[in-house]
Amino acid sequence: MRRGFLAGACCLALLAPATLPAQVQVKSKAMELTFSGRLQLQGWSSSCSGFLPLEEPDSACVEGAAPFDLFLRRARASVQAEIIEFIDLKLELDFSGFEDVAAKDVWARLNFDPALRVRFGNMKRPFDGFQVASSSKILTIERDLDIPGVSPIKALSLDELTTRFRLSDRDVGIEISGDIAGGRFAYRAGYWAGQQIQEALDTLPNADSRGQWMARVQARLQIGDMPLDIAVAGAVTDRPFVDSEGFTFTGKYFGDLELWLELGDYDGGFHLQGEYVYGQNPFANKQGDFLDFLPTDEFALAQTWQAVAGYKIVTRPEAYEGPIRKRPIEAIEPIFRVTWADPNTAIDEDDNWGLTPGLQLFFYGRNKISFNWDFALFTDGTDPASSFKLLLQAYF
Repeated sequence: MRRGFLAGACCLALLAPATLPAQVQVKSKAMELTFSGRLQLQGWSSSCSGFLPLEEPDSACVEGAAPFDLFLRRARASVQAEIIEFIDLKLELDFSGFEDVAAKDVWARLNFDPALRVRFGNMKRPFDGFQVASSSKILTIERDLDIPGVSPIKALSLDELTTRFRLSDRDVGIEISGDIAGGRFAYRAGYWAGQQIQEALDTLPNADSRGQWMARVQARLQIGDMPLDIAVAGAVTDRPFVDSEGFTFTGKYFGDLELWLELGDYDGGFHLQGEYVYGQNPFANKQGDFLDFLPTDEFALAQTWQAVAGYKIVTRPEAYEGPIRKRPIEAIEPIFRVTWADPNTAIDEDDNWGLTPGLQLFFYGRNKISFNWDFALFTDGTDPASSFKLLLQAYF
């Protein structure tokens, strides 16, 4: 009942004749509160529907998938408080799990100067520009390929590797950041301790990191009327392991590097995002075997890149003064993604490609409906796999 109600609310919000144009703000003499939220209803189908292992030995599928699945992808409510321009606090909760409420962003920030801010709590780490961007703004429906019935280790993408290697998304830590030279340069650097250290120790050797240092620097340039952001990020992560006697040790570090480029923005016109990641794979050695940390055991080297391009055509400009119902589509944006991932550069035919054509229809602000078709292509001779996706998003 609750699932149906929330799904219906998402559809009604998208079809409503008017939606709040911006986030809701409440101000007092000493504090400013900003409320926002999003509701994402997602559906998908998969080429693994009806998969039969004995009849399809060359398939990438590991299990069958439903002909079509409909589910609540995200249901988030957020409040951000600014206190006397010195302290920022943010709390974002996700209710899509129904039984459990998940805490996403939970942090506080001290703003000493535009060039020096200190933030602590649970927040996104400064690695992988696709993960740093809000899920309400990303060009593709999913950041990774995510084909139902296919193991994510098989259908690799850039995002799958960065999240699997514990390099991106949220974690508990402390960070310093700032803007320099009027915002033309920005930096983020900090230490993240790991949200589930004890659970990681219980599941060794596939453990989460017990300590991580990250830094990101970004230059903000201009090419004609188009903004250009170029960033470099690095991460050094402590990888716990268990020796032959069963003792847990730390101090085995793996390092990774990210190069990021973004031309254009989400407002309209051409928009390109590209990223390359190179570094050590904390789950395998150079020979491709399980990493057991023998004295001669070395990390495998992995690399991946991804590019996403879109062209947003505004069909209802800001100057339009007529009734919105006569021009319900605010913008149309075709997009295309190419991603490639190789988890071990010393092994042949373990890499794969991903292709995603798509289309976004914007009704008002970030309220939209999106369509994607993800294709995974494998170099080891395995048959291709695909997944069609749609997303309804209501946002304020």
